[in-house]
Amino acid sequence: MRELIAEKPFSNEFIPYYYQIANLLRGKIESGELFAGMKLPKELDLSKHFGVSRVTLRQALAILEKEGLVTRERRKGTFVNHGGVKSKMIQLTGVVWEEGAGGEDLRVISTEDVEATARLEEFFGLGDGEKLTRVQRLRMAEQTPLCYVMNYLPQKLAKDIPQEDIRTRSMLHILKSRLHIPLGKIQQTFEARIAESDVADHLSIGVLAPVLYVETFVYSKSGEPVEFSQIYYRGDQHRYRVELVSG
Repeated sequence: MRELIAEKPFSNEFIPYYYQIANLLRGKIESGELFAGMKLPKELDLSKHFGVSRVTLRQALAILEKEGLVTRERRKGTFVNHGGVKSKMIQLTGVVWEEGAGGEDLRVISTEDVEATARLEEFFGLGDGEKLTRVQRLRMAEQTPLCYVMNYLPQKLAKDIPQEDIRTRSMLHILKSRLHIPLGKIQQTFEARIAESDVADHLSIGVLAPVLYVETFVYSKSGEPVEFSQIYYRGDQHRYRVELVSG
């Protein structure tokens, strides 16, 4: 629990403290830092650490409990759940639509090597000390940010990508056409979220504005993990539509 105790959550004075605490804990649960079955510190200890009342702390825990990420047991404490919320899976057949094969209006924020979270270590099968390359970009339209994109790749793949492609091509197009990787299974999760400070800054929207969050795990045809992405779409600029045909 040292990672939790060492960190303060209040990055924006205009966002309710209970929301920022819930967001900090959620991120640590999703990354695996707070693992399934772990017991969180006592409410009194957490409230003292964050400098909030127990009422505020309980509001944060109530959010996580509603999301299925923790379970609160009377007289026993608060425990991280195994797997969190279980999404209902719907299998869609056909081609995964890829936004813009080339000539996109992309703005590169950064390309850097970063430490992998426990979740991504497991997905990519990384060894001790291995890092990932993270590419952060904005997709623009007439100088307006449409979405904020973070792509994570193994370093051995990322080093072969020309900088020009990063400035002009979607990552799926780069994997297929530049690196010549036959793509296989692609798993996507769609989720409605509220913009935090950094996402709001990148997208030029207000803090707490609605965003569509999409995360994607990409495998090669042989089953090797090749890419993970996180994308935040502006809620006022996007609509998602699925057409289903009965058999």
